[in-house]
Amino acid sequence: MGRSRGRRTAWALAAAYLVGLVVLLTGPWGLELNRLTVGLYTFFRYDWPVAPDWALPHHYGFVLNVVLFVPLGAVLVVLTRRPWWVATLLALLGSTAVEVAQGLWLDRVGSVADVVANTLGALVGALLLTPRRRRG
Repeated sequence: MGRSRGRRTAWALAAAYLVGLVVLLTGPWGLELNRLTVGLYTFFRYDWPVAPDWALPHHYGFVLNVVLFVPLGAVLVVLTRRPWWVATLLALLGSTAVEVAQGLWLDRVGSVADVVANTLGALVGALLLTPRRRRG
C-alpha cells in the first residue's frame, strides 16, 4: 500500500508540474520572462558581481530553460520507467512542439536555443535519476 500511495503522489506532483510547465510555456508571459532574465543579469553583474563579463541576459534565459526542464527529465525516467535517452527524446519532441506552437499560434517567439536548453535540462534530470549499474 505504501509503495502504491507513493507512486500516486509522484504522479500527482508530476501532473501539477506539467500543468504549470504548460501554462508557463504557452501563456502570455514573454515580456515578464525577459524582465526576469534582465533582472538576473543586472543582479549578478552589478549588485552581486559574481557573473563573468561575457554573461549576457540571453545566457540567463538559457540557464533558466535548462533548470525548468530538469524535473521533466527526472519525472519521465521515474514514472515511465524508461531509459534516460527515451526521456530526453520525449522532452526534445515536446519542447519542439511547444516552440513551434509559440512561433505559429501564440504571442511568443519560438526558439531553437530554447529547444536545446530544454532538452539539455531534461537530459540532466533523466541522468540524475537513472539508476547506476553496479560493477563487480
